[in-house]
Amino acid sequence: MIGQRGRRWARVAAAVVAGGALALGAAAPAAAEPATGIARAVPKSSVTLMLNGHAQGVGRLALEVEQKSLVVFCIDFHTPVATNKQYQEGTWGESEVKNLGKVQWVLTHGYPNADSAKLLEAADVTAPAQADLDKLLYFGTQTAVWHFSDGITLGDYVDGKGLLGEKQYAVVKKVHDYLVAHATDQPEPRAELKVDPADATATVGEKAGPFTVTGPAGEIALAVTGGTAVDADGKAVTTTTNGGQFWLTATDAGKVQVSLAAKGSVSFGRVFLFSGGKNKHQKLILGGSTDEKVTAEAGASFGAAPTTPTSPSASPSASPSPSTTASPSASPSTPGETPAPSTSPASNGGSLPLTGSPIATAVIAGVLLLAAGVGTVLVVRRRRVRFTA
Repeated sequence: MIGQRGRRWARVAAAVVAGGALALGAAAPAAAEPATGIARAVPKSSVTLMLNGHAQGVGRLALEVEQKSLVVFCIDFHTPVATNKQYQEGTWGESEVKNLGKVQWVLTHGYPNADSAKLLEAADVTAPAQADLDKLLYFGTQTAVWHFSDGITLGDYVDGKGLLGEKQYAVVKKVHDYLVAHATDQPEPRAELKVDPADATATVGEKAGPFTVTGPAGEIALAVTGGTAVDADGKAVTTTTNGGQFWLTATDAGKVQVSLAAKGSVSFGRVFLFSGGKNKHQKLILGGSTDEKVTAEAGASFGAAPTTPTSPSASPSASPSPSTTASPSASPSTPGETPAPSTSPASNGGSLPLTGSPIATAVIAGVLLLAAGVGTVLVVRRRRVRFTA
């Protein structure tokens, strides 16, 4: 049975836990609300194309998001669009549309995100004079999107079917073919801009990272202080993209900071689903982006590179070097010629004895040592005698 004091402490502990939970809940950031938009049909934009072997009329679409009209594409060919109705931002997974990774590549390299002249050059086609180039590039991109999302085939031009003019049709077909042939899987764009990890460490002379970026589609700018952002090969970079990676380098020990910035938290490649039920009406994918700016930051700490210890001299001075013995002369000596005696001691057990001052010095040193020893003995004996007495 718990006593009164125990119950009181239990109530205090429960209150502390509950208060902490409330505080944490209040501190946690609220999830961003999904964006919404109104689907619109673009007036006077319809064309007739050969789709899956049949001549079919199709029109351009736009999505009004945050009071801005954005280019949008259909990713649900067989379902009617809900014009003038509300759509809500969703995820690729929620849409249940296949091949959106390749659709994202089409959007990145197609209309309206690619430079028009470069897109025509890549597709190896020239637009006829006075043609509505935006319309032709839009449908070249839309038909490539349908190829991946719905398996729709854009056929060749057929005379007498009421199709778009032959030269204009050729632009649509060439752009479609280029985008379909080169598409590769790309990551899903995100509303928030993030970099992982937020911090890293390295030694000066090494690369810190990699830092992986997720965020909106399109170019993401890198602004670095205290160092340099580089790619996997060590080449300096100033931009990256969603799903891209970079590293940080420094020439001195210290902190390197990088700030990332992108336009359009609602970016091309984001999916929008009908608010009244995602399968009731056509599913859409953005081709354009809003203009608001999103940012993120990361950094790396660099330590000084270890110093290399000074290597010892190759020839230590403590070891004496052996004397060089003279080698016999190649030519015989002249008969009767006597070699001069050496004045230095011979090494390696030479037979010449030491003479002169070195011997005298040794004798004197020996006498002094002997005298010192006798004096020491006498002093010790005198001390013993005094102690005994």
